Amino acid sequence: MNVTATNATPDRPNVRRNRVPRRRHAARASRPPSTYRTTLYRMDDGAPGITDLRTYLNQRYLRQHHFSVNPTEVAGAPALLVLGDVPQPAADWCPVIAGLTGDTVTVGYSSAGCALLVMVDGAVYALTYGTLGRFMINLDRVDPGFGIRFATRAIEPDRIKRVTRRVLASTGRVDRNLVPGGQHIRRYGIEGWGEIVGQLCGRLNNEQLTVTRGTSRAVSVAAADSLQIAVSTDPAGLLDDLREISRVCALDTPAPELDFIAQVRPLRTGERTDELDERLDELLGEEATDNLGLAVPISLVEYESTAQSYMIKVPYRRMYRPELDLDTVLECALSRPPGRRLEALKLGTIGMCADPDGRELLSPPVAAHKWITAEIGLGSARMIYHEGRWYEIGERHLDLLRTEIEKILAGPSTVALPPWTSDLADEDAYNRWAGRPASGYVLLDKRFLKTRQHNRGPGIEACDLLGPDNELIHVKRGSRSAPLSHLFMQGEVAVDALLHEPDARERLVAMVRAREPKAMIDVTFKPRKVVYAIALDPGKTLNADTLFTFSQVALYRAARRLRGDGIDVEVVGIPTR
Repeated sequence: MNVTATNATPDRPNVRRNRVPRRRHAARASRPPSTYRTTLYRMDDGAPGITDLRTYLNQRYLRQHHFSVNPTEVAGAPALLVLGDVPQPAADWCPVIAGLTGDTVTVGYSSAGCALLVMVDGAVYALTYGTLGRFMINLDRVDPGFGIRFATRAIEPDRIKRVTRRVLASTGRVDRNLVPGGQHIRRYGIEGWGEIVGQLCGRLNNEQLTVTRGTSRAVSVAAADSLQIAVSTDPAGLLDDLREISRVCALDTPAPELDFIAQVRPLRTGERTDELDERLDELLGEEATDNLGLAVPISLVEYESTAQSYMIKVPYRRMYRPELDLDTVLECALSRPPGRRLEALKLGTIGMCADPDGRELLSPPVAAHKWITAEIGLGSARMIYHEGRWYEIGERHLDLLRTEIEKILAGPSTVALPPWTSDLADEDAYNRWAGRPASGYVLLDKRFLKTRQHNRGPGIEACDLLGPDNELIHVKRGSRSAPLSHLFMQGEVAVDALLHEPDARERLVAMVRAREPKAMIDVTFKPRKVVYAIALDPGKTLNADTLFTFSQVALYRAARRLRGDGIDVEVVGIPTR
């Protein structure tokens, strides 16, 4: 039904009043605004001409939907234009509604998008529009540090609205914080050590861009690998905006308050990554190295506690394991010739399964190389391989982190554990020996606590050994330092449960009394000290230099959080013989 609006008056009933306003509205609509918000990417380096710009497109996606690529120009700058739509005859929820109501429901829609690639002074920018725009470009060719690099140099540190960061550790933790009115970056409580800030949203302080000129209103941008920003709709104005963005990104230093963000940055494809991949391939061929670790990919973290087995598929091999360790993954790589080991892990996958036989996947498998973490020195910097991407850790960042770790390790030790002798083959054997009757320690290794909040899987371990003064002692053989990250996190989780879950304390007391009836512990128990007991290989000393960077980050964060809860933290070395 079509409805025409009229305006009736006593003198002139039903006189149309909408003709002039419609003409005015149409006139306003015909004039484009001075700026339009878009998602802007900067593509990786190269020497593109007009034909080379096509290499930045997602050719497979374009062929699938028969999108055409049209050479064009913007104010004389070479450009490519891609646009199109993908019709859907029925939304995927139509059958659901039909099943619930019995009514036939058919609602179609069409998703559209556009990508405009422009080359300006040798740099290639991609402006994407609509739902489909970003799928039209090759995201593997995107400069991953572009958006954050601009933001740390062009937004006001005290007007940050949104922060997303990932902890550079084996937990895969991601934190997202939003303050609509904005606040100082310090108020977000970002750790200076081992956090990758992946998204910033805040107020622009640059007055050279079209969107900020001649206005006093606040203008915000959102930065990640891309930049969500309003740019000029005038061809020459657009080029000016892109040149200004390039100028800002080229500045040597960010705002002082945001400098810590730049200390951990992703490397572009081709920015020493080929050399680093070769070095990683060599590491994968070594039977034992402290520079490799294993970390659960962030997309699978939520399934880790319920996984009963792991399905490992690497070219020419398929295996199922009840537990996943680094040696198992390295075994797959070692079977390949030099130069092909990392490739094999990139082609292979590892999935988590809900059953012991590996028949029921909990989620789609993830490329095997994304389970590997690595640390490689390159000049004065350290390079970290995490979830399939290389990161550079600045020298100043490492020095400050090392100082914090040395302070923690230098603390006094009040617990003296027996030596780890060569006849004790593994942690299970050592813990049973250290926690034998009359030793002064209570063996709790592999004794799990199930609580209302930790009721999935076996539960949580309060500790491996309970000390004479009820210290929670967590033990690890650190022949490789990467597994220590899990040890430090385990201490955090156990203390959190014992502080805040009464049923966890009740179960712990019952468990201890069952093994040692004379133990001085009751339901009023609350943890007061956590001890991380670490045995390194003979001849190695426990210090900052013997800890993997991931382990340093995990130890710093654990100690800071536990001490914030009033818990003393000790790190002691177990002598090995």
